[in-house]
Amino acid sequence: MKRWMELIMWLELSVACCFGGPIPRVSNDPDFVSVGKRRGYYMISSDSGKWWRWGLVRAPVEEPRMFTHGFGDDAIAIPFDVNGRVAFAPVYIYTIRPENDQRRRLAALVEGVSSQAEVRQIFGRPAIQGSLRGYPIWYYEIQVYNPFEEFPDIHG
Repeated sequence: MKRWMELIMWLELSVACCFGGPIPRVSNDPDFVSVGKRRGYYMISSDSGKWWRWGLVRAPVEEPRMFTHGFGDDAIAIPFDVNGRVAFAPVYIYTIRPENDQRRRLAALVEGVSSQAEVRQIFGRPAIQGSLRGYPIWYYEIQVYNPFEEFPDIHG
């Protein structure tokens, strides 16, 4: 019984070090885009499922479809600490392809330095505000358009 308790405590500690924040930072992650010291963001496809595993289920992501006439939504999730500063790397969830304007905006954020007021200046008012594991998270909705979903070619 004592060994089981030790094993459980060891597992909890090992998971805690890897998931200290809402978005776990793993070295050499292919989805992480580094743009300098304490600057970077995750860029993941909406069909990867990674953002669901991270608990970002409130992100307003919608694939462009024929039923929506080719319109959809990408999302950006920005976590903050208790002081109102960007706590961890933001997450850009894209449906078709990442937009360069959004990537430039994300590159301007500095972890631990950029405040909520600065984020509001860059991105505007957040579409959704939530929290994850005690960290406030702002979600931004980015409308995208895929013309191939508006009038699909029936004949291939």
